[in-house]
Amino acid sequence: MTLFKIHIFFLLFCIQICYSQQIASVWYDTDNGLPQNSVKDIIKDKYGFIWLSTENGLVRYDGYNFVTYSHLHLKNNRFTFFFGNTKKDSIYNFTAYSENTTLISKRNVSVLQKQTHCIRKILHDNRSYSPFIKNGVLEEADHEKFFIYFDKNDYYRLSGNNVQYKNTKLAPIKGLHKKYIPDTFCFDHNIFIISRTLRKIIKISQGEVSYLDAPAIFFQDNVKVYWSQINNQSFIIQDHILYKVLYDHNHLSIKKIAVYDLNKNSLSSIYHDEINNKLYLGTLSDGLNVIKFNNFHIVNKSDSSYDNIFYAQLPYTTDKVITSFGDVYSENGLVKRHHFNTSCRYFLLYDNQKNIIIQDNLSLIRFFSNTNYSKKEVLYFGNTASYVWNINGNYVIAFHGTSLKTRLVFYKDSGFKTPFLQFSIPNIVTSVQEFDRNKWLVGTRDALYCIEAPSFTPEKISSKPLNVREIVKTRDGNLWIMTQGNGFFLYKNKELTKMPEDKDGYLLFSHTILEDKNGFFWISTNNGLFQVLKSSLLHYSKDNKTPVYYYRYSKEDGFNTNEFNGGCSPSASVLQNGSFVFPSIKGLVFFDPTTIRSYYPQNFFMERVVFYDSESSIKDNTITLENNFYKALILVDVPYYANRVNLVIEAKLKGSKNEKWEKVNSDGKYYITNLNPGKYQLIVRVLASPTGKYIYRTLDIDVKYLFYQTLFFKFFIILLFSIILFTLIKLRIRRQELKKKELEDIIEIRTQKLLKAVAKLEYTKEQLRKESVQQKKLLETISHDIITPVKYLSITAKKLYETDEHDHYIQKKHFESFYKSSIEFYNFVKTLKEYAEIYNISEKKEMYNIYEVIETKKTLFEAAAREQNTLIINNVKNPTYTKINQNVLAVIIHNLIDNAIKNTTNGVIELSTIEDDSIFFLEVRDTGKGMSPEQMKYYEKLQNNIENEKLVLQKYSLGLHLILQLLMMINGKIDFKNNTPHGTIVSIKIKKQKYG
Repeated sequence: MTLFKIHIFFLLFCIQICYSQQIASVWYDTDNGLPQNSVKDIIKDKYGFIWLSTENGLVRYDGYNFVTYSHLHLKNNRFTFFFGNTKKDSIYNFTAYSENTTLISKRNVSVLQKQTHCIRKILHDNRSYSPFIKNGVLEEADHEKFFIYFDKNDYYRLSGNNVQYKNTKLAPIKGLHKKYIPDTFCFDHNIFIISRTLRKIIKISQGEVSYLDAPAIFFQDNVKVYWSQINNQSFIIQDHILYKVLYDHNHLSIKKIAVYDLNKNSLSSIYHDEINNKLYLGTLSDGLNVIKFNNFHIVNKSDSSYDNIFYAQLPYTTDKVITSFGDVYSENGLVKRHHFNTSCRYFLLYDNQKNIIIQDNLSLIRFFSNTNYSKKEVLYFGNTASYVWNINGNYVIAFHGTSLKTRLVFYKDSGFKTPFLQFSIPNIVTSVQEFDRNKWLVGTRDALYCIEAPSFTPEKISSKPLNVREIVKTRDGNLWIMTQGNGFFLYKNKELTKMPEDKDGYLLFSHTILEDKNGFFWISTNNGLFQVLKSSLLHYSKDNKTPVYYYRYSKEDGFNTNEFNGGCSPSASVLQNGSFVFPSIKGLVFFDPTTIRSYYPQNFFMERVVFYDSESSIKDNTITLENNFYKALILVDVPYYANRVNLVIEAKLKGSKNEKWEKVNSDGKYYITNLNPGKYQLIVRVLASPTGKYIYRTLDIDVKYLFYQTLFFKFFIILLFSIILFTLIKLRIRRQELKKKELEDIIEIRTQKLLKAVAKLEYTKEQLRKESVQQKKLLETISHDIITPVKYLSITAKKLYETDEHDHYIQKKHFESFYKSSIEFYNFVKTLKEYAEIYNISEKKEMYNIYEVIETKKTLFEAAAREQNTLIINNVKNPTYTKINQNVLAVIIHNLIDNAIKNTTNGVIELSTIEDDSIFFLEVRDTGKGMSPEQMKYYEKLQNNIENEKLVLQKYSLGLHLILQLLMMINGKIDFKNNTPHGTIVSIKIKKQKYG
């Protein structure tokens, strides 16, 4: 589906943080995927697809696309609840009033034709009992008799204050109150009933009754119970808090999941997907709410955006960090403030005594750990110490000068008394790292330098400009160069190897690297946090054909922003408890890398194909395409419920001209076009692990041959041509033996002369024919177009003759009309030059104002239009320039106005034009009597057969015949359609030629 609109927001009022996880929420309704907003039930099948039951069909969801099954020829599409067995791939659903039963199996929906034992039990044998397959959470049960079916040898009937197992009524159960149905739930084949009087849970298993202890919350009066048999999940809700009920080894417990306002969102169904760490909540009116639990913890200082921009920080105790302002944060928020009151937030470091050193204006400040950082000393160097690094016990200070140069000063201890080494770098230094004894790497804003003893002369390593953000040394001693705009590099064995980019180029702006215990690198960037196996990067450094797979975490995974901060020291922290901390422009990001899951697909399917012709088809694992098929769309269905930016789908069409792996968009749409007849194999693979393991699926594709494209036909043609060729060769040899070469030459020369003479005669004949036709058409045109002005002169003269000689006012009016008509007739005669030149089209295309042309024609016909009480309106903007042949266009406009006046009385004639780089569009719109369908059909046929002389001499308007001839000369087309409520719209469309 085309990617649809998704409203993502944090539920500030109904979803809250629970059990140390942060929550993100997405709502789906009729605006972005659902056919209807009432989600009655939710289930996940054995293949990984989520199914929704709605009032307008069943819906399959793969984490991205919704596929609705609402056209199954059912009596109604109002579906109810799911039941059956997901492991056996048999999921059932009744429509309203149990009019139909559908079966979900093999990822598809069908109407159940033959009833199973379970269906017969529910619909027939126990028709007076309502099926108790799931219970709601909003309203009380509206029935008193319920039937629970586990299998054909294990089922119950619940009614009143008694329970019947199979066909035997159980003895009175202690503590069972009359309205116990809302307090009932199940696990496997066990029924559990809450008894508030006994403060016990009544357990019924295979007809045997026992009593279990349970957490006290079960026995509160305001507790609501939700149970789904097919999901084998139960929940309780109290004070808007949703708890999941756990049952193991005859022991019941609960786990807090989320906080949810039942009254606000009319909750009707619940499904907890533990594999993907998501909660699905169906409502009666608001659609589907998908809640994702994240193990990233975002910590902010205040509600002010500026206060939540973090840079350098240091590990502080076991599970906290401290910033350059003296603020101490844990994953739960701000826990303490030391009030350092410093101005710099870009670096801080511990010295060997755990004192904290921070910059403040021109000096460094040291806060003493033995005073709980309450006392300090000021270290003044005369110049601003922009950065200080503690590298293996040596302290390096970078003094940035006004000329963008940097002086690096090295000290043996944190006393900063006497430096043992200092030198200048010709740019601003951003990072320093020791990679061997007396060997240093120095990164600046434009290059990477190597400095070695004894000369300590900076030697540039990078051949191209390189804006270094940080040099990271990992546990294995490798050096990683993070840059601003150039990606990141490995420096090893005096070689700089650029690591591959991600598909969106976000790793071009890399800040830093942290390595976890499982061999993964975590890389912060300006657009997300990336995870990648260190071993794959090292393999790539040896062989750049080795693929590297990045996994990106973004706002969808719980961040407030995708933009992390770098260019500070340190730019990330590893805490004693194993947690990582990265700064961003919207908070500090805490997380334990061992608890963060990267999600990869476990399966995918290629069963849905959209054909753009009626003959192509799919059967089993083979697609059959017609020979002239337009295209086919293969939908790759991947049940994947994480960020689809990490979904890698690739396809290769084996047997095609371009047989190589190509990326498929995350929507899973793969198009097949322009395939020659033959057999192909489509191979699709989906990345299933960070190590590069793929899942493969194949489809056979058969494009049909036409009869003349078959191998047999080609063999027959080759054989036939071989026989003919052999025969011709033999005849040629005999002819060569009978005739002399000189005679052949003479015949050839005479033949050529004759052909040239014939061609010349044909050309002359064609030219004479064209001239004759042009003269004939010119005469017809003049005869046709002079009729109208002469007609109206005659009418005016007649009226003048019939006017009473004493009625001077009417006489004057007719004389005025006669005078104007004479002037217009004179102007028309002057325009005869246009008719004389319409068949002599010059190659030169001159620009002219078409508004003026239409105005001239409007003036010519105004008297005639006035007689018809008709108004001519020129809607063309003045000026409007065009290069369409003026003579031809003037004659076309003349005839169109003429025809409109003849057919319009007491109306309006409007002319307008539209023009772009490729099309000139002229429209004449009148409110006359209009053209009949027969006339329109005639002219359409005439336009398509303009060369046919019989059609030219038909009974309709000669002017329109002329227009069609002229349009053929200038590559134009005419279109007729009825005007509303009366009249005709004539549209002229002329394709413009490309002029040099």
